[in-house]
Amino acid sequence: MILVAGGTGTLGTRVVRALTEGGTPVRVLTRDAGRASHLSGQGVEISVGDVRDPGAIGHAMRGVTAVVSAVQGFAGREPAGAQAVDLDGNANLVQAALAAGARRFVLVSAASAAADSPLELRRVKHHAEQSVMRSGLDWTVIRPTVYLETWIGILGDMISAKGQVTVFGRGNNPINFVSVRDVAALVEHAIRSAVSAGAVLEIGGPEDLTLNALASSLLARHRCGRPVRHVPLPVLRTIAALLRPVKPTLATLAQFGIVMDTSDMTLPVDSARATVPDLPVTRLTDLIASDSQARQRQGRQGHGAEVSE
Repeated sequence: MILVAGGTGTLGTRVVRALTEGGTPVRVLTRDAGRASHLSGQGVEISVGDVRDPGAIGHAMRGVTAVVSAVQGFAGREPAGAQAVDLDGNANLVQAALAAGARRFVLVSAASAAADSPLELRRVKHHAEQSVMRSGLDWTVIRPTVYLETWIGILGDMISAKGQVTVFGRGNNPINFVSVRDVAALVEHAIRSAVSAGAVLEIGGPEDLTLNALASSLLARHRCGRPVRHVPLPVLRTIAALLRPVKPTLATLAQFGIVMDTSDMTLPVDSARATVPDLPVTRLTDLIASDSQARQRQGRQGHGAEVSE
């Protein structure tokens, strides 16, 4: 039995499906059973609990041999944010795994996680990594770059709601985006193979894109001719500095926007693909094509329903 914490998110959903399709039973730890309804099916158990609650984790850990942690408290969306979820929550998962006799622990961290990172999330992820590495478990740390699907969703929602896109900063800094398809395949490999035990694996995608280029591609897909709008860096710096006490989520997002616009967001060495050469390689065009095909199927199904009525 594999426990997946954070199994209802964009990455976690892919990980659960990859493991169950390979015949491995999975238990998903979630605070809301309704959020896991799309995962129900053969080989999946749902355990309701919070990584911040050691008692709930202990209940979910019964019979578990390996743990995948894909939890994230980014941007203050959770009480106490990344500190409570990414650091304390992962520490609780580690202790519960040890108590239950589980041996394998795969932590999904973040590229460039470091104690001196300008981003709180990356600092907290670094400390969570240290906790896992010192645990005595057979661990693997996976550090993905920015999720391509997440930003397709963010920018696509803007287009659907307003018919335009607003980018934080100038939007011309090259960023390495990786698909959750590729990361999920790496997580599955890390669970099933001992080759990656004790390794920190950074994984990126096959191309660096600017936010302007990504936004333009999505605007074209939606047949929207409006230009990309921008929030200037001085405005972002003001938001990040002044709004943290009253609107920490917005301040954190502004700080993330500054880092994405002004720091090196590429990935010089993809150690994951060097270690696991047969990982899938997903491009932006692949995801756009998949989305177009899904829209066409939905359209045909909807048309068929109208005819039958």
